[in-house]
Amino acid sequence: MNQPRNFYKDTYHHLYNRGANKQSIFFERANYVYFLERLKFYKNKYEIEVLSYCLMPNHFHLFVRQLENKCTISEFISSLLNSYTKSINKSYKRSGTLFESKTKSKQIIDDAYFKWVIKYILENPVKAGSAANITDWEYSNARDLLGYRNGCLTNTKDIISYFDSETQMKEFLVDKNIKVAYEF
Repeated sequence: MNQPRNFYKDTYHHLYNRGANKQSIFFERANYVYFLERLKFYKNKYEIEVLSYCLMPNHFHLFVRQLENKCTISEFISSLLNSYTKSINKSYKRSGTLFESKTKSKQIIDDAYFKWVIKYILENPVKAGSAANITDWEYSNARDLLGYRNGCLTNTKDIISYFDSETQMKEFLVDKNIKVAYEF
C-alpha cells in the first residue's frame, strides 16, 4: 500500500528512483548535464529548494525542500522525469518508460538526520566504486559544498547552517571513517 506523501511548505524529502530493470538512465555526459539543466528549471518553476543531489548511471538521489504550498514536490518530480524521459526517448529512438516506478520519497522530519541524508547521497559514487572520494564524482553537489566549484543548484549557506561551522561540515562530509548509520 502506498504511504501518504506529505508534500507541503517547508517539508524536506529524500527522493530517489532508478532505471527500469535497473538499467541506465544516463548514457553519456550530455544526459547528466541535460538532467541538471531540467532540474534547475523545474526547481525554480515549482519553488523547490535542492539541498543535495547525486546522479548515478542507473539512479538518482535528490534532497529537497518544498518552499510553497501552491506547487508540490510531486508536480516538480513528475515534470522533471517526464521531460527527461521524453528527451531520452527522442534522442535514442526508444519508447516507453525509463524509470522503474513512482519516485520514492522519504520525509525527513528530524533535523538530526539532515546532515546524514546529505552524506548518504554524496557517498553513493564511492560506495558504488565509481569514485575514490565524493569530490571525484562530477554529478553531485559535493564539489559545491566543499568549495571546489560554485554551483547554482544548491544553497550552500543554508546547508552549512545545519552544522556548527563550514569547516565542521566539510570534515564531516569527507571523513570516510564516519559511517552513515541510517537507512534512507
